[in-house]
Amino acid sequence: MATALVIEDDDDIRSLLDVVLTQDGYTVTTAVNGVDGLDALCTSNPDLTLVDVGLPDMEGYEVVREARGRVTGHIVMLSARSESADASRGLEAGADEYLTKPFRPRLLRQQLQEITSRPSRTATA
Repeated sequence: MATALVIEDDDDIRSLLDVVLTQDGYTVTTAVNGVDGLDALCTSNPDLTLVDVGLPDMEGYEVVREARGRVTGHIVMLSARSESADASRGLEAGADEYLTKPFRPRLLRQQLQEITSRPSRTATA
C-alpha cells in the first residue's frame, strides 16, 4: 500500500487531505509542523509528501529542502501563496510540484495521481 505524509498546521485542511489520500488508497501519517514532519520522514520513506509553506516553526521551503535529501518519493507543496515566485521557490527547494489552496478534493486527487505517475525528483536533481 502506498504511504503519504501530510505536513500541515491547519486542522481542517490536514483532516481533509487525510480523507482525500485515504480514499485514494494511501496510508496517511500527519504532522502539524516542520520539525514533526521531518521526524516522521526519519521513520518512513513516504511515496508522497504534502507540505504547506506557512508552517508555525519553519517555512515549508526549508522542510522540502531537507526532505528531498531523505526521501525518494514525490514531494508536493500545497499553499495559499499563489505568486509565481512562491511556486518557483518551492520547485527550487526540490518539490515535484507546487499546488495552491483552496483546492477541490476531486481535482486535487486527479492532480496527485498525475504527479505520482511521473518519476520523482531525486536529491541530486
